[in-house]
Amino acid sequence: MANLAKKLTDLVEQEAPLFGLFLVAHTISPDKLFQFYMDSEEALSMKSITDFTRHISEKIDETDLGDEAFTFEISSPGAERPLTDRKQFGKHIGRSFDFVTAEGVVSGKLVEINENNVFLIEQSIKEKGKKHMTQTMEIPFENIQSATIIISFK
Repeated sequence: MANLAKKLTDLVEQEAPLFGLFLVAHTISPDKLFQFYMDSEEALSMKSITDFTRHISEKIDETDLGDEAFTFEISSPGAERPLTDRKQFGKHIGRSFDFVTAEGVVSGKLVEINENNVFLIEQSIKEKGKKHMTQTMEIPFENIQSATIIISFK
């Protein structure tokens, strides 16, 4: 099954750029369900996921992957899954995040990403008896262990 997993993963990674996509995660279940989570630097549409799934299905039919039966799924990572690739963040400028670093959790709005991969986070600070203030903080990308979008329904 390891050989099949490598062949499928290589195929997905090779073909993804043709659709403006990149692989951010994948899982394999014991019953040979291969799940691939794709993202893009722009807003991800269901049409691009559907077109890519159809394309990969055709490529699988054309490729010798052996005689093992398997199932594959391609989807977006979903809003609850942490962002893992630097390329995922640009389209989320202006959104609020929980960033986990070695120093702890930093929550705030992502306001900028510069060429040195430093993320500028704007935090709201409210101290008792004082005005509501904001503070800008820099977090180098390599210091981010996990980044999850804070979903709000306003």
